[in-house]
Amino acid sequence: MSQDNNINNKHHKNQSGRKPNNSGIINLSNLVTQADPNLLLDKKQLLTVLQSDFSEGIKKIAIKAAIRIIEDTQEQPERALDARYVEEVATQIVESFTTELKNNTELESVPDNALSSVEPVPESQLKPIVPVPSSALMFSSMEAYTRKDLWRQDTEGIAFLQHRAKGNPNNYIEHYISSPGDITMLPWNEAQQIIDKFGFTTAKLHLIFAAHTMNQENPWQSTFNLKASDIIQEFGWDKNHDKPKQEKLLEIASTAFALDCLLVKTVWVEGRNKKGEIIGSAPIGRMWNVQIKATGQFNLEGKIDNPDEVYITIQPGLWTHDFLNRAGAKSREALYQFGYLAQQVLKIDPYHDELALRLAIYLTLDSRVRLDGKYKVIELLEIAFPKTAIEQAQLERRKAYDLKQRWDNAIMLLLELGWQIVFDSESYPNWLRPECKDKKPKGYLEKLLSAKLTIKPPAPIPELIASKAKPKKKPPRLKAKPTAPPKISLTSNQIRDARIAKGWTQAKLAGFLSVSQKLISLIERGERTVNSELGAQIRTLLDIQD
Repeated sequence: MSQDNNINNKHHKNQSGRKPNNSGIINLSNLVTQADPNLLLDKKQLLTVLQSDFSEGIKKIAIKAAIRIIEDTQEQPERALDARYVEEVATQIVESFTTELKNNTELESVPDNALSSVEPVPESQLKPIVPVPSSALMFSSMEAYTRKDLWRQDTEGIAFLQHRAKGNPNNYIEHYISSPGDITMLPWNEAQQIIDKFGFTTAKLHLIFAAHTMNQENPWQSTFNLKASDIIQEFGWDKNHDKPKQEKLLEIASTAFALDCLLVKTVWVEGRNKKGEIIGSAPIGRMWNVQIKATGQFNLEGKIDNPDEVYITIQPGLWTHDFLNRAGAKSREALYQFGYLAQQVLKIDPYHDELALRLAIYLTLDSRVRLDGKYKVIELLEIAFPKTAIEQAQLERRKAYDLKQRWDNAIMLLLELGWQIVFDSESYPNWLRPECKDKKPKGYLEKLLSAKLTIKPPAPIPELIASKAKPKKKPPRLKAKPTAPPKISLTSNQIRDARIAKGWTQAKLAGFLSVSQKLISLIERGERTVNSELGAQIRTLLDIQD
């Protein structure tokens, strides 16, 4: 009864306040706001909807608008229950709305290719082996994403994570949390909500951003676009049919927004030799500036609930000027440190194989620094877990067994993925190795923690790193004997024959070298020469002897 009175009062107000509309002519300039303020769309969005022929979405908007207009502006509000009449008014709305939008001078300035400009041009998908930054800042950011236990609260209540250099404690990197689009450091309670969203999906997407950043000449001045459906394939999520594609796209978008929240500050001085120091210190700034653009059908509120595609636009932060600056490294004014990432690392499932993924990420970054690949088990476990977890395993038999199982499963998976692992014959006896199922003697965990092994990424990553790190030797001065003739550079026939003998395609060789297949084709046809750096890598990969 009270609802009827409210309706009558509303009609009385309408009749006294303005002249009722009996002609069926609709004032379209105020149509949307009269119907529902939430339906007020940006005009460019409306034009996109119309040009995309999303007639069903427009029809829903028009029907809702028609009902409200009939109730509020006409003398017979009960006709809002007449489906045929509502349909008739909705049709008028669609026709008039379309005409008004197309004739609107503001919209006439929108170019005809407005739809194509909505979809940015994305970068190509990652190759099987790609360069990736491997400076200390990459280690610290991985800790920020995957080690929530390392976050602390400072005296002012601000959340932060600090990473100090092992060799020089005066060098440190600090991370903070901010809201998207803001640089203000968040207090602990607010920051914790974002930190809780971090995890291995964030870490993987961070690696993808970093790998694509390697392709930018001056990353701190560049932007690039990625397509979420490409990232789904790189994660291996396309094999998971339990989730619909739209849900995966939205998860990628949400993860990208989380990456936009991480700040970084560096106090870093590298090198203490005759050539001088390299200062890599930078003020607080974002790791990544991220924008999201979704494409698909608009809902009644002008939003896209189920996107057909999601595009991510990334601008690397100013940290790249100090830590990923090729030109600056040559003049010893900045750092340019990188290793190589096997794309298969991105496909490791953290739900089932968390330790394997932790090890793979750390060893990928550390392989540039530790060329021999020699580690103690305890060293790698302390990188992956809090020390308290290891201490508890040392005290409790069941937890000791679980830790040993997790370690063995991780090592077995990495072996399956082609990682090069050699167990030390003395400290890592056969009975302690993952494949041995014999009952372990008392004290086996302590033996495991002190065991040594050599672990390197899949081929040809160690060879690529070795060729990059190999120092240039000066030719010896010979007094009496004539100098040796210069080394003959690689010929196109040598490269082609060696590639075919190895059973590789041009595309596979190009992937390992991080160059295009077209360049390999040109080299093998003798239309491009090979510089000394690329030649050294080709010799190593194809086992070409002098």
